[in-house]
Amino acid sequence: MVLGQNEFLGRRLLALAVPVSCVLLAGCGGGGEAPKTKVSMAAPALEKTEAQENAPRLVAFQDPGIGEPTAYLDAKQPMTTFNLYNAKRDWNESPEDIAESIADAFNLRKANPELYRLASERLSEKDSFKKKDLTTAIGVLVGEEAKRSNQHNLIKLSSDDWTPISLSNYDQQAKGFRLDNCLFSDKLEYSDEEKRNSVAMARAPKLRCYLNPGPTSYYLGFQGGSELLLNVPDEALARTLEASRESLKIDIYGYVKSVERERFAGQFGPQRFVLIGPQRIDLKDANGKVIYSKNI
Repeated sequence: MVLGQNEFLGRRLLALAVPVSCVLLAGCGGGGEAPKTKVSMAAPALEKTEAQENAPRLVAFQDPGIGEPTAYLDAKQPMTTFNLYNAKRDWNESPEDIAESIADAFNLRKANPELYRLASERLSEKDSFKKKDLTTAIGVLVGEEAKRSNQHNLIKLSSDDWTPISLSNYDQQAKGFRLDNCLFSDKLEYSDEEKRNSVAMARAPKLRCYLNPGPTSYYLGFQGGSELLLNVPDEALARTLEASRESLKIDIYGYVKSVERERFAGQFGPQRFVLIGPQRIDLKDANGKVIYSKNI
């Protein structure tokens, strides 16, 4: 499933509205003009604090370089994002927190039957002690999976009917193609001008969207995709690619650039992210033959 940025914006705006409302109420007391001056002077500092408290918790990683094809994990496997997130984060999450994040573990029923069983039993369990035992078991199992995944930092996404990725039309000025999918957008929200002006909105890039192949709280996306240009100065090759855009298969190789967890007012939100930095892109014809490749 590919999820758009709009699903996240409403939740964030609601969280941001709470502290702002408190600030406005704090300036409603008596005392003449002095309180207004204090509020005005405090506003930039307060905005900075709010921005910090609502910024995601993250840990970033360096590009390890392009590896062998067999070293890349399949981005669409249900456990990939989940395991990489838990292996790479440098903050603690309690067994209860983790168990709640996989309450809807339907996508794991084949990828990890034991984790699916534990999560399903915990969800329906009424006995608090049995539920506690199931929570502990989930925490242990997730920890074991994370240890096995810690050595991995390369990931591959291939286009298919489930994840349709295509090329844009050939850019005659830039002499190249771009990836025409919101997964590769670095735009996270619309500007005030774009929200006010329908013409500006129509011209605005797509907001970034995410893959959600496993538990519903874990998302995989790309960072740096807006800058990608598949430069093809050879006109003959460019014409071939342009004519076959609909049938091309696209492989994107990348590395774990960061893992993140959303925060509101300094507290963790439910959504977790693994962001991938592109390393290489292969374009293949309908028979699977690579007809263009570019290292990023």
